[in-house]
This record gives sequence, C-alpha cells and structure tokens, in this order.
Amino acid sequence: MGNYIVAGPNEAKIISGPNGSRVVVGSCACQKWCCESSSTISLELMKLTISSTAAETTKGVRVDVNSIAQVKVKAIQSGKKAPEWDEDNIMLAAQHFLGDGEKTIIESITRTLEGHQRQILGTLTVEEVFKDRTAFAELVKEHVEVDLEAMGFDLVSYTISSIDDQQGYMESLGRTQTALVKREAQEGEALNNAARIKKVAQLESESKKERTRFESEAHVVAMTHLAAQKEADRDLQIKTAEYEKEVRVAQEKTKAAGEIERATQSQMVAKATAMKEKIKMQVNVEIAEQEALVNQRNQEGVALAQLLNEKNVAEGVRVTAAAEAERIRLTGEAEAAAIRAKGEAEASVLQEKAEAYKQYGEAALVQMVVEQLPQLASSIAAPLGNTDKMVFVSQDAQAGSMLTGDINRIISQLPETVEGLTGIDLRKLISQKANAVV
Repeated sequence: MGNYIVAGPNEAKIISGPNGSRVVVGSCACQKWCCESSSTISLELMKLTISSTAAETTKGVRVDVNSIAQVKVKAIQSGKKAPEWDEDNIMLAAQHFLGDGEKTIIESITRTLEGHQRQILGTLTVEEVFKDRTAFAELVKEHVEVDLEAMGFDLVSYTISSIDDQQGYMESLGRTQTALVKREAQEGEALNNAARIKKVAQLESESKKERTRFESEAHVVAMTHLAAQKEADRDLQIKTAEYEKEVRVAQEKTKAAGEIERATQSQMVAKATAMKEKIKMQVNVEIAEQEALVNQRNQEGVALAQLLNEKNVAEGVRVTAAAEAERIRLTGEAEAAAIRAKGEAEASVLQEKAEAYKQYGEAALVQMVVEQLPQLASSIAAPLGNTDKMVFVSQDAQAGSMLTGDINRIISQLPETVEGLTGIDLRKLISQKANAVV
C-alpha cells in the first residue's frame, strides 16, 4: 500500500527507499508508506543578478560590472529527436540541492557565476571590456558552464547590463573617445564640403558642356525633321494629285460602263418582254386546246354515266323483283311445310282465327293490318342496315330516292295481297271508315 505521487512538468519528484531512488517528472508514481520517502526539486527557470564590485582589471583599474543570468536544472537530454528526461542530471542536482529552498540554490549559483566573472575581468583591460561586451560574455559562459554541469544545471542566458568605475576612468575614456569622434567628424565634414564644392563645380561644368552639345544636336535634329517634313508634304501633294487623277479616270470608266450596262439591260428587257408575250400566246393556245378536250371528255363522261345509271336502275329493279319473288316462294314453301307438320293443331288454330276474324269484323281486321304496316316496312328495309357502304351512279342524283321508293311500292302492294288471300278490299274499307268519321 502507498500514496500516489503526482509530479508536474515543471518539477521532479525524487522517491527514495530500499531499492534506491527514482525520478518522476510530468507523471505519477506510487510511494510505499513504510519504507519510501519523496522530495521535490524545481525545474523552473531561475533569474540571477550578478554584481562584481571593484573588480581589478589587467592594468589595475577597478570596475563595477553588473550582469543578468538565467539558469535551470538540465532536465532534458540534448541530441534526441523526441524530448526525453535527463534523469542523471536531475539526480545530480538533487544530490547538491535536494531539500534546499530556491533562495539557497540561487545564492550558491550566483556566487559561482560572480567568481568566474571577477576572474575573467582580471584578464582583460577596461577598453577590451568596454568595447566588446559580447566577447567578455562568451568568455564568462565558457568558464561557468563546466561548473554548472557539475552541479546538474544549465546556463540558459548571460547578459552584461552595466560597466562602471569609481575613479572616473570610464568617463575619461568616454570623453577622449568622444573628442576623437568629434574631431574625426569635423575633419570628415570639411573634407566632404571641399569634395562637394569641387564635385559640384565639376558637374556644373560638365552640365554646361552637355547642355551646349544637346542644344546643338537638338537644333540639327529639328532642322532635319523640318526638312523631312517639307519633303513629306511635297510627296504627299504629289501622291494626292496622282490619286485624284486615278479616281477621276476610274469614275469616267465607271460612268461609261454604267451607260453601256444600262443599254444592254434595256435590250435584254425588251427581248425578255417579247419572249414573254410569245410564250403567253402559246400558253393561251394550249389552254384553249386543253379546255376543248376537257369539254369533249366531260360530254362523253356524262353520256356514259347516264347509260350506266340506266343500266344500274334496270338491274336494280330486276334484282329487287327476283329477290322479292324468291322471298315469297320460300316463305310459301316454309309455311306450307309448317302447316303440314302441325296437322290438325294448325287446322284448329286456323279455325280459331277464322272464328276470331268473324267476331272482330272487317273493322278490326283493317286496324290490325294498319298497325302492322310500320313493322312490315321495318322488316323490308332491315337488310339495308347490314350494308357498310353503297355507291350510286346517277345523272340526276335520284338513285337513293329510287331505293326508298321501291320500299314504298312493296308496301303499297299489301292491299292486293290481302284481298287475294282474304277477299277483303282494304282500300274500300279504309275509304268507308274515313267517310264515316267525317
């Protein structure tokens, strides 16, 4: 059983026990209650202020140097593709400072850096330190890094903030340097002014020469351009006159050609008009001939149609009469056969009908015959309903009415048929009944 120890990415937990020590950074681990203990060492960046007061240089001049340094525990291995914790340096730093506060660590490292800074100052002159602070800082880094690595720390940065002295040496050195710079500035300004005046005079002289040369060349060019312009104007006038002459000649040619073309067109129009009249006369003759031929053929057609119509009417009458005779014959034969088959029953029926006719009297018989006339006409015309199409050839357009007239004639023959079968004169009876009603 134990406690879970959690270490952030900015600190290292050192867990110690019978099995040795282990480092935990940015993760968690289990600490056994009875036989292990844990301590924390910071991995954060520490800022140090290093001051060397009255540090003696090579020539015995004492200076005051202040610098700023930043150090931290060397916790990440260098030269790795992926960052890995450097447990060896963490354990090394823990050996020196585990259990100490951050203030104690800063004081210890500050004393180390201040000693190296003072040592380096003893090998340089004030001028060397003043003029090249970067070189001085690099020397300090080279000497300090070895001691810091031995303690498990890494020097992140080192910068000199100020260099001064108590005897005014730096100020005098600055005044001398300032005077030297001012003198060199004045000399340089004078030399520059003289060179400027000389250069300006030289440039003005060359400018005048160039201006004169350019003006001369410009005048020559202008005159050349003027002569070329005059020549161009002359050529233009000559060309214009030539073009106008060519235009006039072309216009005259066009005018003459137009008159010739108009005369030619007039002759062609006259010829075309005469040809048109001739063709028109020929067409009129042909049309007259065709009309005479058409009239002749129309007369022949009318005569032929009349003849065909008369033949069709005669044939229709003959066919109708033959059909009616055949129908009557077949009907008679069928009725006779039926009468013979029925025998006595038919005779009995006829006897009953005769008795009924006697009871009804002639008036009832006339009414029965008249009531059957529409049905009889419908039966006669029924075969025409099965005809899909009928073609009539007639000169007087009366072929259709002749067909309906045939049906009327067949019905008009009914009184003779009834009188022949029964001896009753239907026309006489109908006439008597009509007179009685009036």
